[in-house]
Amino acid sequence: MRRPADQRRTRRLNREEYRRLGQTIEELAGDETDQAILAVKLLALTGCRLGEIAKLRWSEVDRAGQCLRFTDSKEGASVRPIGKVVLDVLCEPSTDAAFVLAGVRKAEAFGGLPRAWLRIVKRARLVGVTPHTLRHSFASVGGDLGYSEPTIGAMLGHAAGSVTSRYIHHLDEVLVAATDRVSETIAAMMFEEVVQNGSAERASTEDQPDPQRAAA
Repeated sequence: MRRPADQRRTRRLNREEYRRLGQTIEELAGDETDQAILAVKLLALTGCRLGEIAKLRWSEVDRAGQCLRFTDSKEGASVRPIGKVVLDVLCEPSTDAAFVLAGVRKAEAFGGLPRAWLRIVKRARLVGVTPHTLRHSFASVGGDLGYSEPTIGAMLGHAAGSVTSRYIHHLDEVLVAATDRVSETIAAMMFEEVVQNGSAERASTEDQPDPQRAAA
């Protein structure tokens, strides 16, 4: 017998759902914890896993390289390109906290994210949406913009594929530009004010080289 498709894995946010999510976290500013609001933004704009964002350390944020350098993730040590809009979201730490999502004790990570997530998606009326849905949605937006599977896999930190492994560690400039475009497109759907010179999703893909071809 063929198993039914796992809807939790294929679920993605559409434009209206992205808008509702962005509107909700803006409305909850001051009512919800700063850590929860920041976490949702990072999950949506990076395609990272929940655990990667929950345990992200400031020492792993490489602004100059425009990437996150995870010392320990599901794929082991991993270098993840991020968009400029993510760097804007990641303000410089105001304290000496070790984690981006700091707990009450500076040496610990924020522990209330799972419950905060449920409150936020309920407020946004997003049915069946998990943190992994944002990861899948990030990949889907990359596909909508015309990027190849190896390129999207590199954006997400997948360790499979010779092309992916070849340029993910060197952070090819074209890969960073591709990631930048995906995150900007998502930000445009969530927060209209992020976009400059027109909506990001309307930008032409013809002048955007694909990292798979560039690496060949």
